[in-house]
Amino acid sequence: MWRRYPPVLSPVSNRALIDGIGAASGFRRGSDAAVAAILRRRYGALDVLLTDSGTSALILSLRKILPPDGTVAYPAYACIDLTAAAIGAGAHVRLYDLDPATMSPDLDSVRAAIRRGVDAIVVAHLYGYPADFAGVRKLADEEGIPVIEDAAQSAGGTLSGAPLGSLGDVSILSFGRGKGTTGGSGGAVLVGTAAFAEWTRSTKADLKAGSRGAFAVLTLAAQRVLSHPSLYRLPSSIPGLRLGEMVYRAPSVPLAMSAASAGVLRWTLGLEEREIADRRARAGKVLSQMHNAPNIVPVRPIIGGEPGFLRLAFLDSDGARHPAPDLGALRGYPMTLEEHPQLQALLLPGERAGKGSRLLRDRLFTVPTHSRLDQTFFAGLAEWLGGERLELQGSVAFP
Repeated sequence: MWRRYPPVLSPVSNRALIDGIGAASGFRRGSDAAVAAILRRRYGALDVLLTDSGTSALILSLRKILPPDGTVAYPAYACIDLTAAAIGAGAHVRLYDLDPATMSPDLDSVRAAIRRGVDAIVVAHLYGYPADFAGVRKLADEEGIPVIEDAAQSAGGTLSGAPLGSLGDVSILSFGRGKGTTGGSGGAVLVGTAAFAEWTRSTKADLKAGSRGAFAVLTLAAQRVLSHPSLYRLPSSIPGLRLGEMVYRAPSVPLAMSAASAGVLRWTLGLEEREIADRRARAGKVLSQMHNAPNIVPVRPIIGGEPGFLRLAFLDSDGARHPAPDLGALRGYPMTLEEHPQLQALLLPGERAGKGSRLLRDRLFTVPTHSRLDQTFFAGLAEWLGGERLELQGSVAFP
């Protein structure tokens, strides 16, 4: 079919684009303060540090928390941006395994990583699915080890009613174009203790400004048009754009969030609640299609967790399924962190990805949940899954 659906899509309003352009031109001011205030209220944070990317936010946090030449424990299956952050912070890395049924930390593996020696642990919520932050924190607290919450992909998910991003003394958000809420670029460090709030205040004064962010706004405007299924095949056919691929980007000097990204984000944050509800409703429809599909095991939320469904994840139990790029139905990350060549110099001897992480590498698929999905998508998905066709009209209860 000519139609092609983007893997992820963040909503952007006309007002957001207008204010972003105004901020890039110097005509709109004060959006960064407004964004920080929204984030403080939403996540119950004492302070917020706005950065040029989620990777920069994690680099700054690792530099603050780790001692010189320190070691951080990472999930063995995660976004390649964790590799970039470790390099940017000069951190040594140990790995812990994930439970493939939930994409949440395997607590026995976390305990073993702690015994091998770590100075901090990063817990990442993948594709909007809550990870067991409380379980990891309990183990870490026994040894006095700080835990960083990587909520870059939280996408509005919750755990025991609390929004992902509000669980850690230090939590990381990302507002890149592939996240649930976007500013075109940008990230944030959220802190929940007085000691870290003092650090964010001093760091704000030291962070240098980069560009005003005009390119990010223009890219968002183009994305808004070209993300339509009847047009998305055009940009996706350009190899240099590498859309839908995992791409390593070397870390750069962390900067403050651009004026344009703050201008956009001030308004897109207001779209988040409706977008989360809509993603969950569409995820419910996809899960209904999967009910009778062969060899498919949906990733299940942990107890008390409600996903934000940046994408819907499932395991292909027999490993025979092929991606369907036209539907945005793709495999998960193609490598474990152990296999990232960029990380080899920082990975401590003997660190290996566990069985669960390797299974996720080999068997995980994700499908879209965004607002561009239509009846043609659901019909194509049903055929790809091999299950029953589901009509888009009408409501389907979320399991």
